[in-house]
Amino acid sequence: MLPEQERIKIVQSLSNLEAEVLLYDWEFWARPNQLPPAWNWYVWLILSGRGFGKTRTSSELVTAWAKQGYSPIALVGQTKADVRDTMVEVGESSILKISPPWFKPEYEPSKRRLTWPNGAIGLIYSGDEPDQLRGPQHAKASVDELCKFRYPQDTWDNLMLGLRIGDNPQVIVTTTPRPLQIIKDLLADKQTAI
Repeated sequence: MLPEQERIKIVQSLSNLEAEVLLYDWEFWARPNQLPPAWNWYVWLILSGRGFGKTRTSSELVTAWAKQGYSPIALVGQTKADVRDTMVEVGESSILKISPPWFKPEYEPSKRRLTWPNGAIGLIYSGDEPDQLRGPQHAKASVDELCKFRYPQDTWDNLMLGLRIGDNPQVIVTTTPRPLQIIKDLLADKQTAI
């Protein structure tokens, strides 16, 4: 790492546009364990308590997937209100709060949908209504607080059956650990990055 004075000098030399781009560059700001694993994982399971940056990590990955054109992306939380408040709109690490102005999605709460400028779509689902996921297909998925879901196994099973669009379907799961069977199964799966 460069000495502090050199870092300050470099940052001060940036144009306003360069500084804004750097502000929204997650790879620059993230800790190494907040960046996606380098191998071809199917599930990235982030088990931690408060303060790790689970929501920020997930929001940044969902935004990166949208930039790459993956669509639709399932956004699954404990309830629709949890998805709205934590993952999409209200929380300081929500998708709308971390998105750069030039790639901010339009949020349509009545349609349970986010639409990014390139046409990528994020769809909202809840763990208390697992049948919503019966049928829809997705290219990627983000699951927040799986251990708190009312029906974690049913929700997970329905999501996984529809995670089949494209050549590299993936899901990030961010949750506070609990000794549920679904978590034990994910930990034992060789396609899970932990």
